[in-house]
Parts: sequence; structure tokens; C-alpha cells
Amino acid sequence: MRCSRVSLVVGALSIAPSPIFAQIGEVQLGAVATYGTSKAWGPGAGLVVGVATGRLAYVGLRWTYYAGATTLSVTDRGQAFTVDLGVEIPVGQLEMFLGLSLGAMRFAQSSAGVWSHKTEFLAAPGLAAEAHLARVALMPEVQYSFAGDPAFAQPVRNHGLVASLRLIIPIEVGRIRR
Repeated sequence: MRCSRVSLVVGALSIAPSPIFAQIGEVQLGAVATYGTSKAWGPGAGLVVGVATGRLAYVGLRWTYYAGATTLSVTDRGQAFTVDLGVEIPVGQLEMFLGLSLGAMRFAQSSAGVWSHKTEFLAAPGLAAEAHLARVALMPEVQYSFAGDPAFAQPVRNHGLVASLRLIIPIEVGRIRR
């Protein structure tokens, strides 16, 4: 009887969660694959670098090249250069990010072999989740991108829903320890 009580206590203590120390910061380096619903966006890929501080806030830089679309003799392309700002909310094993990307969208359009370029302001509110898998993290994100109208000869839809997936290498900066 006494042995079973000791076994029960040892078993309960072995499955009890261990204390987690607060993280001071994390540097994130990675790549992003994306798809936007507007013909100016379409499929795209890029690079991201950022810092998540204290599991509270996120600040980062992102560059994304969008392949756009080609219809008839008109080809649309785009590049986004943004600063990403976000609030980090821990939810179980995930980190949720409510954020805003601010920057510039460089539209390009080719009509009859002649390229035109216009740069417009870009704002994109969004929601992302980060899941750690071994030594990398996956971060799916949904944004709605608002960009200025480039006023090309052939109209371009300059806003739309954008879904992306980041593959990140998180580098821990430090932890608060007792």
C-alpha cells in the first residue's frame, strides 16, 4: 500500500509541468512564400528578419517579390518593402501575432514590351500564428493589403487578401533566470 502511494506521488511529480523561464528576446531570420488574390500580387517569395521582444512585441523587415499575372499582352509584377509591427500573444504552444505591415509597394507593368514602374504606400493589417518545430518555426499569416493606385494605362487592382507562410530560424537572445 505504501509503495503504491510513493509510486503515485513520483508519477504525478514526473508529469507535472516544469517551470518555464521568460524569454527576453528572439531574433528571427527566414524566408516567406506568399499568394495574393489581386492580379498585381499573385504568387510570391521573399525574405524576413525580425526581433520578438519578451513575448510581447514584434518588429521586423520584409521584402517580397510578387510574380503577378499576365493577361493578353499585359504583365503585372510587384515588390513589397515593409516594416512589420506586431503584438505577440502566447496561446498554449502557439504565439499569435496581431500586426501591421507598413512600407512601399513597387508596381511594374509591361504593355507591348514597355515596362512602367510606380511606387505606392502600402499598409497591411494581419494575423499570424507561430509554431515551433524542432529548431525552426512555421508562421502562417493572413493580411489584407491596401496600396495606393499606381494609375497605369491598364488598371491594376491595388488591394487584396494575401496569405503567406514563413519558415523561420529563431535565435534566442536571452532568458530571465532566477
